[in-house]
Amino acid sequence: MTSVRRRILLCTLLLLSVLDGARSLSARLAARQPTRLWSPDPSYARAIAWPPGSDLAAAAPRGLRIYMQHCAVCHGPDGRGNGPAAPSLRPRPRDFSGGVFKHKSTPEGQPPALDDIRETIRNGLPGSAMPGWADLLSNDDIDAVAEQLRGFGPLSGWGDANSRLSPAGGLLAGASAERGASLYLELGCPSCHGIAGRGDGSSAKELKDVWHQSDPPRDLTAPWTFLSGHSPAALYTTISLGLSGTPMAGYTDVATPQQIADVVAFIDSIARRRPWDGGDFAGRGQTTDPLRRGEYLVHAGMCGLCHTPVDPNGIYLADTHYLAGGMKVEAGAHGIFFSRNLTPDVETGLGNWSIDQIAIAIRTGHTRDRRLSFWGMPWMVLGQLTTDDARAIAAYLKTLPAVRNQVPDALQFGLLETALRKLTYGWPALMPTRLAYYAGNYGYEPPTFWRRDRWQQLLVWTQMIVVVLGICAFLLAPGDGVALAAALFVAVVVAVLAVIARYPALNFVPAESVVASFAQAIPEVKGDAQTPPSELLRRGRYLYGISSCPYCHNGNGAGGGKVNWSVFGTTWAANLTAHPAGLNEWSDDAILRAMTTGVARDGRALHWQAMIWDHLSNYDLEDQHALLAYVRTLPPVETKRPKPADPRHDDCAGDTFWVGSSNDQPGCGG
Repeated sequence: MTSVRRRILLCTLLLLSVLDGARSLSARLAARQPTRLWSPDPSYARAIAWPPGSDLAAAAPRGLRIYMQHCAVCHGPDGRGNGPAAPSLRPRPRDFSGGVFKHKSTPEGQPPALDDIRETIRNGLPGSAMPGWADLLSNDDIDAVAEQLRGFGPLSGWGDANSRLSPAGGLLAGASAERGASLYLELGCPSCHGIAGRGDGSSAKELKDVWHQSDPPRDLTAPWTFLSGHSPAALYTTISLGLSGTPMAGYTDVATPQQIADVVAFIDSIARRRPWDGGDFAGRGQTTDPLRRGEYLVHAGMCGLCHTPVDPNGIYLADTHYLAGGMKVEAGAHGIFFSRNLTPDVETGLGNWSIDQIAIAIRTGHTRDRRLSFWGMPWMVLGQLTTDDARAIAAYLKTLPAVRNQVPDALQFGLLETALRKLTYGWPALMPTRLAYYAGNYGYEPPTFWRRDRWQQLLVWTQMIVVVLGICAFLLAPGDGVALAAALFVAVVVAVLAVIARYPALNFVPAESVVASFAQAIPEVKGDAQTPPSELLRRGRYLYGISSCPYCHNGNGAGGGKVNWSVFGTTWAANLTAHPAGLNEWSDDAILRAMTTGVARDGRALHWQAMIWDHLSNYDLEDQHALLAYVRTLPPVETKRPKPADPRHDDCAGDTFWVGSSNDQPGCGG
C-alpha cells in the first residue's frame, strides 16, 4: 500500500470498521434496560406463583388449594377478578368480593343458591374464558371451591335454602311465539336487542355493567351465546330474574309468567342455525360496522401481544397503555425492535395516519417512511387479512384512547455482523433461531430527543460522512489502476453486504409473494366441484392463519417449538395434528377448553404468555368452532414434545420463542 490512494482506501476501511463495530455495541447497550418497569395496581391485576398454587403450604385447605391451582389465574388470589390473565379477557372475570353474580336462579338482591355456583363451576360458560370442570374435579372438589368463594364476599346467606325460581314447564309447553312477538315490542326489548333481535338496538353501544365494563346485549338469534343457557327453562329464568349487575333487568314485575313464556317462545322461533351445524356466520366477525368488527379482531388477534407492554410477571398494562407500544423484541441478526404506538396520539402514535396507510402497513409492511422487517412486525402473517378486515382494524385503532409514548426506531447491529450472521440463516425467510419479548416500556413518556436510537443514528451518519470524504480524497489523490480496482471491489462487497443486511425489509420485495409463501405452509381445506369446502372450514383456516397459530405451531400444526421465560419455565408448542401424539385422542370440548380457557386436558394451567388463550377466548363461539373444525383437518405429523418444566435458575430474562431450530432442553440454553 505505497500509493496515496491505497493508504486512503485502507484508512477509510479501518475507520468504517471501527464505526461498524460501535454500531453493534451501541445496539446492545442502548437496549439493555427499559425506560419504565412497573407493576399494575393490585385492584387491576395481581401476580401469582407459577405453577399456580405451588407456593401454598402443605396444610392449606382443600378449597383454597383447588381455587389457587385452577381459578386464581383469572379471578385473582383474593377473588376480586384481578388474576394475572384478567386484563385481556372480555368481559373481565367475576369479582366475588361484592357478592354480585350474573348467572343465578334467585331473585335480585339475594345471593345465589349453592347449586347455581356448582352448576357454573361444573359446566362453565361456553364462549367465554370460564371453563367447565365436571371432568376434572370431583363433586367434593367443586363443593370445596364453592365454599372458598363464599369467603370472598358477603355471602353469609348462601345455601340451598334460597328461593330459586320455580320451573315453568307447563307455561312453556303452551307458549305462543305470535303473542311473544307482540310482547317483545311492548316490553321495550328492541331498545337493546333490536327489532330483529340481533343485539343492535339504539342503546346497545352505551350499556355497561356494575363493574364499569361494556356490556352489549346478546344477539337473540344466536342462542348459543347465552351464557346462562339457551334451553327454554334457562331463558325463562333469565328473562324473569334478569342478570344481576347488568343492564338486563328482570321482568317479573311487569309481565306475567305466561307472557314471559310467550317471549321465550318468540325468541326460540327466531333462532338461527349454528354455523358449525351448517348455518351461516353472522357474528361480530362478519358485522358490517367497521368499528365493531375492528374491535373484535383486535381483542381476539395478535395486536395486543406485542403492542401492549407487560410487567415482569407477564401482566398486560392494558388499563393505561393498551396498544401504546414500547415492548422490546430481539430478533437475532435482524436487530432489536420496539413495538410501535398504535394509539391515535398525534405526536407519537397513529394520529396523523390515514386508515388506508395503517391497513397497508398491517398487510404489506410498507409504512409512510420505511419497509418493516417481518421478524419485527409479522406482516407476512397479517397479510392474509382481507382488505376489509385490515381497514376495520385500522378504523378501530383510530378510536382508542391516545397514549403519549414515543417509541424509538429499531436498533441494527453493524453492517458486517448483520450480514455475516444472516448468511448462517436459512433463505429466503432468514428465520432467526429465536425471538424474545421483554417486559417494560422502552418508549419515552414524555417524548425526548435523546432516545435510545440516537447514538446509532449518529454512528450511521458518521459512517456516511467518512464514505463521502474517503471517496473525495481517493479521487483527488494520485494513484494507480490497482488501487482503483481494489476500491471498486470494496464498493461491490459493501453494496452486497448492505443488501443482505437490509433483507427482507427491502422495498422491492413483493409483499404478495412473501405472504403467499407463508400461507402455503398452511394446509388448504379439501373439497371438489361437487362438494366445495364448507364456510366453516374456510373461516377456520382464515382464523388459523391470522391468529398467530402458525407462528408457534407451524403452518402444518406440528408444533414442537420451545418457549421459555423465567415467569413460567419451559414448554413446547403442542402438536395440533391428528397424530396420536397430537390431538387425535382429545375431545372437541377439551380442545376448545385448552384453546380458550388455558386448561389442558389433564387440568394443568397453560400460561397466557406461552399459549394465547386469553386472546382466543375473545372470539365468538362460532369462530371458536370454526378454528376447532379446521384444526381437526390437519393431517397427522409426528413431533416429539418434551414435558413442560417449571421455572428454574437458567430461564430466559424475556419471553423467548425458538422459531428456527428445535431444542428439547429446558432453560434458556441452546
